[in-house]
Amino acid sequence: MIETAHRFGAHGGLAGVLCAPANPNGDAPAVVFSNVGLNHRVGPNRCWVELARALARVGFPSLRFDLSGFGDSEPRCDGRSDSERAALDLTEALDFLEQRGVATRFVLIANCSGVDSLHTVACRDPRVVGAVSIDGYAYRNSTYRWRRSVLKWLQPRRWRRWVLGRRQQVPQGQRDVEQEQLWRRDIPTRERFGADVTALVRRGVRLLFVFTGGMDLHYNHRGQFHDMFGHRGVVDVEFYPRFDHLLSLAGQRATVNTRIIEWMRGRLPS
Repeated sequence: MIETAHRFGAHGGLAGVLCAPANPNGDAPAVVFSNVGLNHRVGPNRCWVELARALARVGFPSLRFDLSGFGDSEPRCDGRSDSERAALDLTEALDFLEQRGVATRFVLIANCSGVDSLHTVACRDPRVVGAVSIDGYAYRNSTYRWRRSVLKWLQPRRWRRWVLGRRQQVPQGQRDVEQEQLWRRDIPTRERFGADVTALVRRGVRLLFVFTGGMDLHYNHRGQFHDMFGHRGVVDVEFYPRFDHLLSLAGQRATVNTRIIEWMRGRLPS
């Protein structure tokens, strides 16, 4: 593989690393990663670096870049909201790859808050043919509530987390202020998200949703997504209840990376 650093974007301030396969796989789509929370483009525990290089080994190019104002990317001096800037940054990343002749089709991969811009751009940009959301949007249903109310008392890790949380508890008012200062998210309603997924499926966009045990406040069983939104056999969902939100262990990252690569090769052949 060949990795090169680049500056791009309308303001010339976005910074990223293009990971190109030594033997390109025909008309393979390019994968685009961006920040997870306040982490820069390598991702938590260098997860995007590991996945990008694994994808390159099977012929998929990728770009991992910093959103404006994060990592090595310059901030934008405009009045856009956080969500608007992130979506614009991601769109300009696709423009950059297309202009360089890397690809004309794209797969977006994101974790946690990075799913916000992924979802926005996937819904409106016809160049997006696939999307992988890791611990993205999740909505509770009746089965979730039953499992949580009955089974949670049988899980030792919940007790450990409760004890640790009590020791490190931050006053509610202070916690709200800190979150408001760092990032403002525009999360779609359950109805809006369901309609968006249906529209993406009808457009032929391939979707993979990955949920971990770190999402147990919103997602706690394998069939929850399909029970709520349907599309069984069309939309792919994986659930790893023993994995943490940031995939801290190398084995966890390897498992998720292997699944994503299998999905890419099966659902998005060149």
